[in-house]
Amino acid sequence: MLAVDLGALAVIAAAFARPGGADLPVVAAAALAVAAFVQGEASRRIERLRRVMSGSVHINMVSVWVFAAVLTLPMSWVAVLTGLVSAHVVLRSYRVQRSYPHRQVMNAAAMVLAAWAARLVLDAGGVPVLTRATALDAVSIGIVLAAAVVFFAVDGVLIAVSLRVDAGRRPLRDLIGSADDNALELATICIGAVIGLVLVYQPFALLFLFVPLFVLHRSVLVKHLEELATKDQKTGLLNVTTWQDLASKELTRGSPFGVLMVDLDHFKRVNDTYGHLAGDEVLKAVAGTVRRSVRDYDSVGRFGGEEFVVLLPGLRDGDVLAIAERIRRAISQLRVPLPSCDTTLSALSASIGVAVYPDAASGVDGLVHAADTALYRAKRAGRNRVVSSLTVYDTRTG
Repeated sequence: MLAVDLGALAVIAAAFARPGGADLPVVAAAALAVAAFVQGEASRRIERLRRVMSGSVHINMVSVWVFAAVLTLPMSWVAVLTGLVSAHVVLRSYRVQRSYPHRQVMNAAAMVLAAWAARLVLDAGGVPVLTRATALDAVSIGIVLAAAVVFFAVDGVLIAVSLRVDAGRRPLRDLIGSADDNALELATICIGAVIGLVLVYQPFALLFLFVPLFVLHRSVLVKHLEELATKDQKTGLLNVTTWQDLASKELTRGSPFGVLMVDLDHFKRVNDTYGHLAGDEVLKAVAGTVRRSVRDYDSVGRFGGEEFVVLLPGLRDGDVLAIAERIRRAISQLRVPLPSCDTTLSALSASIGVAVYPDAASGVDGLVHAADTALYRAKRAGRNRVVSSLTVYDTRTG
């Protein structure tokens, strides 16, 4: 993170040291700054709520104005505008618990480096800082598009690496964002390109872009609200209502599918010995392990407490049992660091009950009940095993 900050400072110093680097296109710079501040003020409540609800800040509207500046301002003043707009967003979102100063500085520094990389692409392609006298052809527009992709990629990689260094091992989705996150971020950069072109050739048309920007920003908030409504906030898995809805939809297809009930053995001992915060860390680690042990399109939810439920579409008994056994083994091999206790917890185990549609039951509630019944059979048989609802199959005895 410090390397990113120092790299951004080096780029700024080099940009101002270049001949003409301190020259400021006053009209373009003032127009961008005013537009950025107006948009920031108009959507500050959205930004506050978004930051409170989001575990990450993969998407923000700063890149809109920074990439527009890449097209219309010298690199030295791109950096200045980036700092001003970033500071304005942070200050107007000050009631946010996740707003750590070192991360905010690094975010701005990463964007400066991304802007510099984009400017290098533009310079290599012969696209200068735009003025009214600049003529753009199809090739030039293609180079602008390439610069936008480079801006997006450099900024995303730097943020992902900083998260990895700052927060340790995390799921890939947390580091790079979801596909929707990245699509929205790329959309904001493309709008920034349009803003840059409009600012140079038809400045007053900039007014038409404020409403789309506001709606796009609001759509990001709506997406986070939807995630909150469907996710268990402690583990990031589906909540039980959402999982049951997906299971009901799978039922209408008429194809076989499996349901697993996964329960951690002796979880109360973890809370009693290490505390509830340590217990939460264990739940998160187990949730991630279960999620990684199944296919991308399988559905994993938190059923309650230390119990998880898994939907396995398109599979029959043998395959469902094999996946359940893979989950059991993965949990038994799990090592969970507990920073609050300065220890690493191991020797975890789980009991798993299996039910398969249509053999075990004909409805979602019946399948869950059948899997739950098999789970309690696994508990009574000594725990740390997989038991099927229809047979005496037990992975510990075969």
